[in-house]
Amino acid sequence: MNPRRYLYVFVLLLLAGTVGGASVTYAQDPPPITVSHIAAHYTFGQQATFELEASAPATITAVYLYVQPEGTERVDVHPVPIDPGPTVRARYVHDLHLSPFPPFGRVSWWWEIRDSEGHSLLTDPILLSYVDNRFSWHTVTSEPIQVHVTVDDPVFAQAALDAARNSLTSITQQLEVPPPERIDIYVYPSQEEIRAALEMAGREWVGGEARPELGVVLVAIPNSPIAMLQMERDIPHELTHLLVYQAVGPEGYRFVPAWLDEGLATANELSPDPLLEATLEEARSQGRLIPLHELCAPFPADPDTALLSYAESASLVQYVQRRYGNEGIRALLNAYADGAGCEGGILQALGISLRQLELAWHADLTGMDHWLTWISENRGWLALWALGILTLIPMGIGLRRRSTPSEVASQ
Repeated sequence: MNPRRYLYVFVLLLLAGTVGGASVTYAQDPPPITVSHIAAHYTFGQQATFELEASAPATITAVYLYVQPEGTERVDVHPVPIDPGPTVRARYVHDLHLSPFPPFGRVSWWWEIRDSEGHSLLTDPILLSYVDNRFSWHTVTSEPIQVHVTVDDPVFAQAALDAARNSLTSITQQLEVPPPERIDIYVYPSQEEIRAALEMAGREWVGGEARPELGVVLVAIPNSPIAMLQMERDIPHELTHLLVYQAVGPEGYRFVPAWLDEGLATANELSPDPLLEATLEEARSQGRLIPLHELCAPFPADPDTALLSYAESASLVQYVQRRYGNEGIRALLNAYADGAGCEGGILQALGISLRQLELAWHADLTGMDHWLTWISENRGWLALWALGILTLIPMGIGLRRRSTPSEVASQ
């Protein structure tokens, strides 16, 4: 047979995928680097451990761990020592005392692996939810709210969820703002436990805690006969902070004065604290009210001064709501969202100075606001009346001076 014919037949068989009745396959290069194990676990407030097992045809020479807490743009890169080889095991222990994760936030983490042939592999980011795993949390949900409690008591958990759901509805309507996509509320059994959790996570305890940028609320409410009362106070208070943040955004939230943020939160409590009203009245009667300009800054740590700060702020917000409606509150938030200062926001939103607002509010506290409002609404007529009085006074004096001689003699 012609050699060219042999070659032609061979090519045809090759294209058909068979030679001698056997199937022809083509080997592919194995992946340069493969990951067989990846994991993370932690002890709250102590340490977090990240693990990796990987292999490659060539020698793996370097491994890096990337860690990014939620809500930040910062990415921490940690070179992890290994014994170079075709298979490596890497383990990194993160000290949460020295570098705490945001409590009840989430942490994104991933690995980078490099080999001697110049290959590199980045694993997909994984989210680690950093919650207080000293407790077994029981969760009830009504989107977007998830309530986590430490006791397996459906009545207690549902009561907390109802308080959150009811207040969320009213506050979103008040501020005309959509709720966050997810709200996590963690209910601790005692103040001591929540204090320990926050201190272990490197944060100062303040009785309750809202992390607006994470959509997280922490409250301390024991499972007791007064639990419902505390729920209706603490949960709406902390939820308000989340929704104020939602209304003004992360940049604008820096400009919202404490009197407005905390005043709204306190005024929105479903069961007002009578101690606040008593504290406010005592300070007013004794002339000890804190000047409004001092309430622009974060409240002091001193318990008595802080209590009066909350009482004044709630009263002032309620006055603004009565005088200007929720439109006035939203106008204030819009002004601060644009970066206005404490006094500038009042002037921009309400058209009066901080001092004028303070005087009007003080007058309202003493019951004089109705008179001031009446005077303001009738100032035109009052001006005419005063002008008439001033005109009549000289006329009266002139008539008296022009008394008749007989009247003088009779005198």
